[in-house]
Amino acid sequence: ARMEGGQAVLPMMRSQAPLPAGSFELEEYIPWDQAKPGDLLGGATTFFNRFTGGKLGASRRENIALAASRVSAVVLQPGASFSFNAVCGPYRRSNGYRLAPSIGGDGVSEGGGVCQVSTTLLQAVLGIPAKITQWELHQQSGVRYAPPGLDASVGFYSDFAFTNLLPYALRLEVQPQNGALSVW
Repeated sequence: ARMEGGQAVLPMMRSQAPLPAGSFELEEYIPWDQAKPGDLLGGATTFFNRFTGGKLGASRRENIALAASRVSAVVLQPGASFSFNAVCGPYRRSNGYRLAPSIGGDGVSEGGGVCQVSTTLLQAVLGIPAKITQWELHQQSGVRYAPPGLDASVGFYSDFAFTNLLPYALRLEVQPQNGALSVW
């Protein structure tokens, strides 16, 4: 975000969205070595819209919300590891997931859309001291919601996992809202 002509200009859906000054609060990330309990260390946001996923778009949004709720408020102690599949899987109807568009296979699967949550988490984790222990791209051409090389595939054959290298506990927060998926 940057200030321009009395308003904030935010990146939004591969474009920009202006917000009038005074309608928001800007909270800067705190360097990890200066942080105190509750300080915001970093984050990332990816975007989707009601048309993402076509006829199965509502199911995709529900899968994103379900995975986001499972990751949100996870606390990792120093040296603890996080596995996306352990927290969110298995990606089946019996675990609350719906049939939605996905990359690979026949283009739909139960849990389609959860990879946007793992991708956004990857992008947030890249800004803190963490050791990524498992990470696979969807495909060389990437995904629409992330820059090339910055997506994280999860599922039966792949996982996104990392270890907290901070000298203190790390709390994850995830919020999908109005087409923006944010991880802090």
